[in-house]
Parts: sequence; C-alpha cells; structure tokens
Amino acid sequence: MPTIAVIFLSTLLAVGVYSLIKKLRSRGSSLPLPPGPRPWPIIGNLPHMGPVPHHATAALARKYGPLMYLRLGFVDVVVAASASVAAQFLKVHDANFSSRPPNSGAKYIAYNYQDLVFRPYGPRWRMLRKISSVHLFSGKAMDDYSYVRQVRLINNFLIN
Repeated sequence: MPTIAVIFLSTLLAVGVYSLIKKLRSRGSSLPLPPGPRPWPIIGNLPHMGPVPHHATAALARKYGPLMYLRLGFVDVVVAASASVAAQFLKVHDANFSSRPPNSGAKYIAYNYQDLVFRPYGPRWRMLRKISSVHLFSGKAMDDYSYVRQVRLINNFLIN
C-alpha cells in the first residue's frame, strides 16, 4: 500500500475515533446549548468566521438568533450578538460570567489561580481588589511614584 494511502486512512481513522469519543462524551451534557452552526471536527466553527469575523458573526446572528453557540477550535463560546442580550450577560447574570476561564498556563504562573488577575470572582478576589485599589492605585501611591514616571519619561525622550 502506498504511504499516502496509509497516511490518509490513518488520518480518517483518527478523526472518526475523535468524533465518536466526542459524541459519547456530549450525551451527558447537563444543560442545552443555544443554537448555532454545526462545528467541524477539531477546528470547530473557525471556517465560518471568514476574513472579517464581526461580519460573519452578524450573518450567523441573522440565521441563529441573538444568542448562539460556536466552537472555536477546542473552546466552546456562547456569543451575545445583540445589545439586549449583552446587557443581560453584563447586568443581570454578571456574577456567572465575571471569572476568567480556567487556563493551564495561569494555573502554574499564578500559583493555582491565587493572584488578582486569574483568581475566580468571589470574596477573596474582592478583598485583593480592594487592597490593590487602596494601596497600589491610591493618590498617595501615584504621587510617591511620580518621580519614577518622570525619570522614565526623560529617559525615553533622550533615547528616542
């Protein structure tokens, strides 16, 4: 058998096994997802995005409605394509969507999500934010570092 045929058949088999595993895993999904275009295996809905993603998203919103589900690669995304739905996300359901998605790089860089940037929203995040706003970004702290900012500005001016 020629090597190209072997490569093609093994790729086809791998995609088939991946699709089967994905289908078996998704049967136990707890909540229904909004409507959206059917994703391709592995690359998801990236081909639907085209060269101008906001135009493609608007076209998809006309077809599937203001709230739709897309899979971009391996990342599942729920898109709010109208101002009223976005207001629902940002004002009514803000606590549900205020944390960043988990990220393996952030887990190791931020000591298991313990810093202010990657920490999930909650009481400890609010305390860290309050401490940083009171001590790091207060008027007194800005005045204390004004000399450093002036020196950097002069250095940048002289170098460039």
